[in-house]
Amino acid sequence: MYCLENYKTIGKHGMINLPKKWRLKLGFNYGELVEIRLHNREIWICHTQEENTENQRYISTKGTVNIPSEIRKLLEIGADTRFRFYVTPEENAFVLVPIHQTSEAPVR
Repeated sequence: MYCLENYKTIGKHGMINLPKKWRLKLGFNYGELVEIRLHNREIWICHTQEENTENQRYISTKGTVNIPSEIRKLLEIGADTRFRFYVTPEENAFVLVPIHQTSEAPVR
């Protein structure tokens, strides 16, 4: 697991930019439907699993994804909330961890 950025924020509409270098390495393409999961108060952005249809969003042509408002409300995330932004190649996923959490790295 790699920490891409220690301090990243999402826009007021819940948009997060997925870095192009890592999108390409992990096989995420614009126009692709991705799954956004909440696990241990962490936001996981993964390739869509066929059996799950909840919290799916498309990757825009600019490489952004919208974090669902339900997840933002559950985690009390606003436009000024800061995150640690990780990539986990072994899980083929991006992970956002709100800074106000006590853990340094995501728990699996």
